[in-house]
Amino acid sequence: MRWIVCALAFALAWPASAEPRRIVSLDYCADQFVLALADRDQIAALSRGSQRDDSYFRDRARGIRQTRGALEEVLALRPDLVIRNWGGPWDAEQVYARFDVPVLQVGDTPDFTSARADLIDAAQTLGHPERGAALARDLDLRLARLQASAPAQRQNVMYLSGGGAIAGSGTMMDAVINAAGGRNIRTDASWTVLPLERLMETPPALVALGFFDSGRDRVNAWSPSRHPALRRALAQARTVHLPPATISCEAWYSIEAAERIAAALRAS
Repeated sequence: MRWIVCALAFALAWPASAEPRRIVSLDYCADQFVLALADRDQIAALSRGSQRDDSYFRDRARGIRQTRGALEEVLALRPDLVIRNWGGPWDAEQVYARFDVPVLQVGDTPDFTSARADLIDAAQTLGHPERGAALARDLDLRLARLQASAPAQRQNVMYLSGGGAIAGSGTMMDAVINAAGGRNIRTDASWTVLPLERLMETPPALVALGFFDSGRDRVNAWSPSRHPALRRALAQARTVHLPPATISCEAWYSIEAAERIAAALRAS
């Protein structure tokens, strides 16, 4: 009888603690969490963007089934967990709840503290908390190294995207610049379009460029990055190109972008 009770208790407890076995990711930002934390045989499908040039773990995505993220297509995959950042319906949690499929929301973190917490939570949900803990320790170590080598006098840094946007406070890019030991030239919140005159009249010590001459920029013939005046101003400024994959999503691996900015500042 004691054995039967123990077996029954184990059977009832198992579903609550079992790791998901058919994970479906709805966008390439969510793909990164799945590729970093899940076993390959846990993944039912990734998004169609999983192998684009700004997908951080794109090499790991090869050979894994892809989905467009349409509700009918996802349900046909019989998922036991859907993970998303921005893909699928905006009310994905409520939509998939009607089919008893849980949804894990990731990303959109404004700093490394929240990105670290997001990573730990995702690792727990995907059934591999030790992997999240290892990546979190690596992030902590790299942040500490940057802090230890930060200059006493911070230099002004501007982040400029190929689309002409610059990052302000409350954004992950602002956290990246601060972690690198720089001072974000834009102190207002959120994002804005670059006032071209400001860059030419009061150039920062360093301009961090994102998505210049990338696939994103090339499809937009009217991108501000193609403006001759901007090109001339950038030719005279100190710049560092950030790999698109390190900044396309707001996640823990943006630490690589911070390290590149820090190296450029030290080289000045």
